Amino acid sequence: MIAGVARPQNVDEVRAVVRRAAVEGRRLYPLSTGRNWGMGSGVPAKDENVVVDLSAMNRIRSLDLENGFAVIEPGVTQRQLAEELRDTDWMLNVTSSCADTSVVGNALERGDGSIRSRVHDLAGLEAVLADGSLVSTGGLDHWGRYRGAVAGPDLTGAFVQHNLGIITAGVIALVPRPQAIGLVHARIPRDQAGRAVGAVGSFLRNGNPADGLLRVRELSLTPSRGGWMLPDGVDPELLTIVGPLLGSGETVRLAEDLLRKHLLEVEGAEGLRVLDAAAVSPDDPLYPRALMAQGIPNCLSVHNALGVTSCDDVDAGQIGFLVLLPKLPMDEISTENLLTVLRAAVECNGTAAMMEWNMVSRNLANGVIQIFFDRGVADAPARAHRLRQDANGLLRGYGCPIYRSDIDNAAADVYAQSSTATLSMLYRLKGALDPYGLVSPGRYSA
Repeated sequence: MIAGVARPQNVDEVRAVVRRAAVEGRRLYPLSTGRNWGMGSGVPAKDENVVVDLSAMNRIRSLDLENGFAVIEPGVTQRQLAEELRDTDWMLNVTSSCADTSVVGNALERGDGSIRSRVHDLAGLEAVLADGSLVSTGGLDHWGRYRGAVAGPDLTGAFVQHNLGIITAGVIALVPRPQAIGLVHARIPRDQAGRAVGAVGSFLRNGNPADGLLRVRELSLTPSRGGWMLPDGVDPELLTIVGPLLGSGETVRLAEDLLRKHLLEVEGAEGLRVLDAAAVSPDDPLYPRALMAQGIPNCLSVHNALGVTSCDDVDAGQIGFLVLLPKLPMDEISTENLLTVLRAAVECNGTAAMMEWNMVSRNLANGVIQIFFDRGVADAPARAHRLRQDANGLLRGYGCPIYRSDIDNAAADVYAQSSTATLSMLYRLKGALDPYGLVSPGRYSA
């Protein structure tokens, strides 16, 4: 149940919304563009919130093309910023989601781009607190200028997956446009999943000389019964290794050689290709990935997976989906053991899941587990939600914490994964900045 919608156009209007809510005893739930699909979209975590829609705050306040920083408002989309960077020496770290998703919103949620985790793009923030005051972090000043972090504590990270205030601007670190962009692609039998994850993890731990985020993805976990579904074009018998290698021509070639050596023991990896991303044709299924590798956002992957022709139709489309986002191990044995546990949950609920390892570091991967269902089948949504809940508990029990939550589980995930002392600290921080619980109740804390 939503109590109303506010659509501020600028910072002063956001401050006015906050002050009015304090007087009227209203609760506020800010969102950037609302395209948080699979995790609740633009719906608040609790009833009777006024949704603060920031999509009209879409100014690029400044663009530093010498040092590679953009100061942007939460309504600035991937499409908008990428277009501004076209024909410059810089590019955007884009995600595989819709071109009209918020750059700042996704970074605050720890989304993953094509080159690195987007939280690493976030260099500073401007926020309106519950008392209407305007603060900034990371060296961003009140005139919108950014010259790097300054002396003293940097509280930027405190506003990641937070409910401490309303973000009105963010500093986004850009990516130097490389000399060469190779697109890695391989199709591998799904029984090689553990070996594939272990091999790519070993490649990263031993030093990938190129930039770029490699993914092991489209691993289907399918039950023997039930009206389960997967996106069109997904082969349940195969998984995919895909991702960009960015750098000089020599760096990309060296990275390719090293990756091939690490994949020698993986059946099917001999067919691995590294394509020139700029040369991939529009009729190639890899075209959406090739565009993203070049910093060009697009909606093709979303449309293909969910059977829509416009992203405006996602929430009302025939295909529904949920997302579960755990940290995952990057070694073969742990991966195979984990898959055994998850296959049992899939079988029990009669619903399929599709897994992805985003290799964001040398230590752990960001996992993406997508659960697709047909909204027209009476019990399909319920089975999908049960699978998500079962898998959540199994993963945490297996030592795979959840790093990003949906609106149903955000607060519970924090409580389940934090010590008493940590929760006490979070309550004290919330109490100091928002003593009456004005902003986003139920989102990652009380």
